[in-house]
Amino acid sequence: MRHRDTRTRPAAALILAALALAGCSGSGDDRSLPAYKIPAERARDGETVLQGKTGQSADMRFTVIGLSHAMTDVMGTHAAMDAKGAFTRVRILAVNTGRDIQVFDTWKQRLVTADGRAHSPDVNATMIKRQPERISVGSSMRVEFDLWFDLPRGARTKAVRLYGSPPVGSLSDPAPAEITLR
Repeated sequence: MRHRDTRTRPAAALILAALALAGCSGSGDDRSLPAYKIPAERARDGETVLQGKTGQSADMRFTVIGLSHAMTDVMGTHAAMDAKGAFTRVRILAVNTGRDIQVFDTWKQRLVTADGRAHSPDVNATMIKRQPERISVGSSMRVEFDLWFDLPRGARTKAVRLYGSPPVGSLSDPAPAEITLR
Protein backbone atom coordinates (compact mmCIF):
# COMPACT_ATOMS: atom_id res chain seq x y z
CA MET A 1 0.00 0.00 0.00
CA ARG A 2 1.34 3.35 -1.01
CA HIS A 3 1.10 6.43 1.26
CA ARG A 4 0.71 9.93 -0.11
CA ASP A 5 3.14 12.64 0.88
CA THR A 6 1.08 14.89 3.22
CA ARG A 7 3.86 17.34 4.12
CA THR A 8 2.72 19.90 1.52
CA ARG A 9 -0.95 19.93 2.60
CA PRO A 10 -0.63 22.36 5.57
CA ALA A 11 1.34 24.85 3.46
CA ALA A 12 -1.17 24.67 0.61
CA ALA A 13 -4.06 25.13 3.03
CA LEU A 14 -2.40 28.25 4.48
CA ILE A 15 -1.89 29.75 1.02
CA LEU A 16 -5.53 29.07 0.05
CA ALA A 17 -6.79 30.60 3.31
CA ALA A 18 -4.66 33.73 2.78
CA LEU A 19 -6.01 34.12 -0.76
CA ALA A 20 -9.60 33.70 0.44
CA LEU A 21 -9.13 36.29 3.20
CA ALA A 22 -7.53 38.74 0.78
CA GLY A 23 -10.66 38.51 -1.33
CA CYS A 24 -12.75 39.45 1.74
CA SER A 25 -10.85 42.62 2.57
CA GLY A 26 -12.15 46.05 1.62
CA SER A 27 -11.55 47.16 -1.92
CA GLY A 28 -11.38 50.84 -1.06
CA ASP A 29 -14.62 51.39 -2.98
CA ASP A 30 -16.74 53.93 -1.07
CA ARG A 31 -20.09 53.13 -2.68
CA SER A 32 -23.07 53.06 -0.31
CA LEU A 33 -24.50 49.80 0.88
CA PRO A 34 -27.86 48.83 -0.59
CA ALA A 35 -31.02 49.72 1.36
CA TYR A 36 -33.63 47.23 2.51
CA LYS A 37 -36.96 47.32 0.71
CA ILE A 38 -39.42 47.14 3.60
CA PRO A 39 -43.12 46.81 2.75
CA ALA A 40 -45.07 50.00 3.35
CA GLU A 41 -47.77 50.07 6.03
CA ARG A 42 -51.00 52.00 5.60
CA ALA A 43 -51.69 54.82 8.02
CA ARG A 44 -54.56 54.24 10.40
CA ASP A 45 -57.79 56.26 10.34
CA GLY A 46 -57.11 59.82 11.42
CA GLU A 47 -53.34 59.33 11.53
CA THR A 48 -51.00 61.90 9.99
CA VAL A 49 -47.94 60.36 8.33
CA LEU A 50 -44.77 62.24 9.28
CA GLN A 51 -41.46 62.22 7.41
CA GLY A 52 -38.01 63.43 8.33
CA LYS A 53 -38.72 63.42 12.08
CA THR A 54 -35.63 61.65 13.41
CA GLY A 55 -33.41 62.07 16.48
CA GLN A 56 -30.82 60.15 18.49
CA SER A 57 -30.47 59.45 22.23
CA ALA A 58 -27.39 57.40 23.11
CA ASP A 59 -27.45 54.34 20.83
CA MET A 60 -31.15 54.61 19.97
CA ARG A 61 -32.21 56.36 16.78
CA PHE A 62 -35.88 57.34 16.83
CA THR A 63 -38.11 58.25 13.91
CA VAL A 64 -41.64 59.50 14.45
CA ILE A 65 -43.66 58.08 11.57
CA GLY A 66 -47.25 58.81 12.60
CA LEU A 67 -49.32 61.12 14.79
CA SER A 68 -52.97 60.97 15.83
CA HIS A 69 -54.54 63.45 18.19
CA ALA A 70 -57.87 64.61 19.65
CA MET A 71 -59.09 61.03 20.16
CA THR A 72 -61.88 60.91 22.73
CA ASP A 73 -61.62 57.23 23.65
CA VAL A 74 -59.52 54.12 23.29
CA MET A 75 -60.78 50.58 22.72
CA GLY A 76 -58.87 47.33 22.97
CA THR A 77 -59.60 43.62 23.01
CA HIS A 78 -60.44 43.60 26.71
CA ALA A 79 -61.39 47.16 27.70
CA ALA A 80 -62.46 50.60 26.55
CA MET A 81 -61.91 53.96 28.18
CA ASP A 82 -62.75 57.61 27.63
CA ALA A 83 -59.97 60.18 27.71
CA LYS A 84 -59.86 62.66 30.59
CA GLY A 85 -58.85 65.21 27.94
CA ALA A 86 -57.94 63.83 24.52
CA PHE A 87 -55.65 60.99 23.52
CA THR A 88 -52.59 61.55 21.33
CA ARG A 89 -50.90 58.56 19.74
CA VAL A 90 -47.30 58.83 18.48
CA ARG A 91 -46.04 56.05 16.20
CA ILE A 92 -42.30 55.44 16.74
CA LEU A 93 -39.67 53.47 14.87
CA ALA A 94 -36.68 52.81 17.14
CA VAL A 95 -33.35 51.41 15.92
CA ASN A 96 -30.48 50.32 18.16
CA THR A 97 -27.36 51.62 16.39
CA GLY A 98 -25.02 50.29 19.07
CA ARG A 99 -23.37 46.95 19.76
CA ASP A 100 -25.15 46.24 23.05
CA ILE A 101 -28.79 45.75 24.07
CA GLN A 102 -30.72 48.98 24.69
CA VAL A 103 -33.82 49.03 26.89
CA PHE A 104 -36.61 51.32 25.72
CA ASP A 105 -38.67 52.39 28.74
CA THR A 106 -42.11 53.75 27.78
CA TRP A 107 -42.55 55.51 31.12
CA LYS A 108 -39.47 57.77 30.62
CA GLN A 109 -40.80 59.27 27.37
CA ARG A 110 -42.53 62.69 27.29
CA LEU A 111 -44.85 64.59 24.98
CA VAL A 112 -44.27 68.34 25.06
CA THR A 113 -47.20 70.68 24.44
CA ALA A 114 -47.09 74.23 23.04
CA ASP A 115 -47.26 75.64 26.61
CA GLY A 116 -43.94 73.89 27.40
CA ARG A 117 -45.41 71.23 29.71
CA ALA A 118 -44.05 67.68 29.43
CA HIS A 119 -46.64 64.90 29.71
CA SER A 120 -46.05 61.25 30.69
CA PRO A 121 -47.50 58.36 28.69
CA ASP A 122 -50.96 57.25 29.78
CA VAL A 123 -50.81 53.94 31.63
CA ASN A 124 -54.40 52.87 30.89
CA ALA A 125 -54.30 53.61 27.16
CA THR A 126 -50.92 51.87 26.90
CA MET A 127 -52.31 48.75 28.58
CA ILE A 128 -55.62 48.76 26.70
CA LYS A 129 -53.83 49.02 23.35
CA ARG A 130 -51.35 46.36 24.52
CA GLN A 131 -48.28 48.46 23.85
CA PRO A 132 -44.99 47.63 25.57
CA GLU A 133 -43.87 49.05 28.90
CA ARG A 134 -40.25 48.12 28.25
CA ILE A 135 -38.58 46.63 25.20
CA SER A 136 -35.11 45.08 24.99
CA VAL A 137 -33.81 46.21 21.62
CA GLY A 138 -30.89 44.12 20.43
CA SER A 139 -27.92 45.40 18.46
CA SER A 140 -28.97 46.54 14.97
CA MET A 141 -32.59 45.68 15.81
CA ARG A 142 -35.58 47.88 14.90
CA VAL A 143 -38.97 48.02 16.57
CA GLU A 144 -42.13 49.95 15.80
CA PHE A 145 -44.83 50.78 18.35
CA ASP A 146 -47.17 53.48 19.70
CA LEU A 147 -46.84 55.84 22.64
CA TRP A 148 -50.19 56.96 24.13
CA PHE A 149 -50.74 60.26 25.96
CA ASP A 150 -53.89 61.73 27.54
CA LEU A 151 -53.54 65.52 27.11
CA PRO A 152 -55.78 68.28 28.44
CA ARG A 153 -58.48 69.25 25.93
CA GLY A 154 -57.26 71.91 23.55
CA ALA A 155 -53.55 71.23 24.24
CA ARG A 156 -51.41 71.40 21.11
CA THR A 157 -48.52 69.00 20.63
CA LYS A 158 -45.13 70.54 20.02
CA ALA A 159 -42.54 67.76 20.34
CA VAL A 160 -41.83 64.33 21.73
CA ARG A 161 -38.82 63.71 24.01
CA LEU A 162 -37.45 60.22 23.56
CA TYR A 163 -34.84 58.66 25.80
CA GLY A 164 -32.56 55.75 24.96
CA SER A 165 -30.88 53.78 27.73
CA PRO A 166 -27.42 54.67 29.04
CA PRO A 167 -24.54 53.07 27.15
CA VAL A 168 -22.46 50.47 28.99
CA GLY A 169 -20.24 52.19 31.55
CA SER A 170 -22.26 55.42 31.60
CA LEU A 171 -23.04 56.91 35.00
CA SER A 172 -26.01 59.00 33.90
CA ASP A 173 -29.01 58.92 31.59
CA PRO A 174 -28.36 60.13 28.05
CA ALA A 175 -29.73 63.39 26.69
CA PRO A 176 -33.10 62.90 25.01
CA ALA A 177 -33.89 63.22 21.34
CA GLU A 178 -36.43 66.04 21.09
CA ILE A 179 -38.34 65.68 17.84
CA THR A 180 -40.74 68.41 16.75
CA LEU A 181 -44.15 67.23 15.64
CA ARG A 182 -45.37 70.28 13.70
